[in-house]
Amino acid sequence: MTAAVERFRQDVEGSVALMFAFAAMVLIGAVGMAMDYSRAASVQTNLQRAVDGAALLAAKNNEQLSGTPMSDAAATDYLRKTFATDKINDLSVKVTFLADRVRVDATAGVPTTLMNVLGIRTMSVAGRSEALYGDTKVEIVLVLDNTGSMNQANKLPTLKAAAHSFLTKMQASAGGPNAVRIGIVPFETDVNLGSLKTSWWVDPTQTGYWTTNPATSGCIWDRDQPNDVKDTAPSSGVASTLYGPDQTRTAACNLAPILPLTNDFAALHASIDGMNAVGTTNLTIGMVWGHHLLSPAEPVTNALPFGTKALTKYIILMTDGENTKMRGISGVAAMDARTRQACDAVKAAGIVVFTARIIDGNAGLLQDCASNPSMYYDVQDVSQLQPAFDSIYSTITGTRIAR
Repeated sequence: MTAAVERFRQDVEGSVALMFAFAAMVLIGAVGMAMDYSRAASVQTNLQRAVDGAALLAAKNNEQLSGTPMSDAAATDYLRKTFATDKINDLSVKVTFLADRVRVDATAGVPTTLMNVLGIRTMSVAGRSEALYGDTKVEIVLVLDNTGSMNQANKLPTLKAAAHSFLTKMQASAGGPNAVRIGIVPFETDVNLGSLKTSWWVDPTQTGYWTTNPATSGCIWDRDQPNDVKDTAPSSGVASTLYGPDQTRTAACNLAPILPLTNDFAALHASIDGMNAVGTTNLTIGMVWGHHLLSPAEPVTNALPFGTKALTKYIILMTDGENTKMRGISGVAAMDARTRQACDAVKAAGIVVFTARIIDGNAGLLQDCASNPSMYYDVQDVSQLQPAFDSIYSTITGTRIAR
């Protein structure tokens, strides 16, 4: 009897051990599948971005007739340079030129790790993108906070680096010499007109302040209400439509000057390099001058007319602060109300608005200012600035991506 019980106990222990081993294999397999699927999904996303870039480049080259149209080999080389191909194998790329667009297809295999034990050696990923030919144009104004708080937490240097990267990508995506034009509005309480300070729409009855206080020369404040939130064209006979010096300013006008729309990317990069953090925050004047640069009317007139075929206009507002000083306005709520009106006027003109809150600032105000919720970026750490700019770049250039 005792021997029989012992044999039964050993049989049970053996069965339990086998069941445990089987369960462990299933668990390891499930974990392995989850890890491999997650890695494949990440590779798939990055592959699609690279394919989008290849399609845009192929469309650009075809539009400009700049040499031989992109070959399969050239597209493969582009993907190898812009995509981590060490994580994949069997990369295959096909470029097809159609009547109104170019199509790029790519497939690859992602080597598995733990799924190897189940006999699954690779997982397939694929990307397809179609970019339209044509005279698609964009006008973009970067409205960038240059207030003193941008000196904290490495905000301004990181913003500069991300802006440089954005400019480089936009230049590369341009389908022609005038397909992409960009302007820059550095702002704090004021904006700096730079060489525009001698323009006729700067009220000559007020410029004596700059004569008396030459260090402040170039810095202007908000116009009279209601023109402080509008793109109202200046009129030499109407003082409320003219701009004037900030007559409360005692600090030197060291703010980087406004740069109107241009396709001179060297000048754009130099403008970013010239930014420095000074002063306090006035979101309204930044938005209004972004509006001015995108309007073909005075005070700056080199923008294309609203409604131009295949043209989209954008403002990218990035700030780390709440409104703190605005001409003739007391209280944050009242200042925020002016900013909302400026944002509404911009969007009513058909301008697409992206906004980003850099660690600090009024999230609700910036969310409302953006054209839609997906165009608001809550940047919790400066390391997220580059991904925010990358996302904006993808959205803007995606207007040329047909699929």
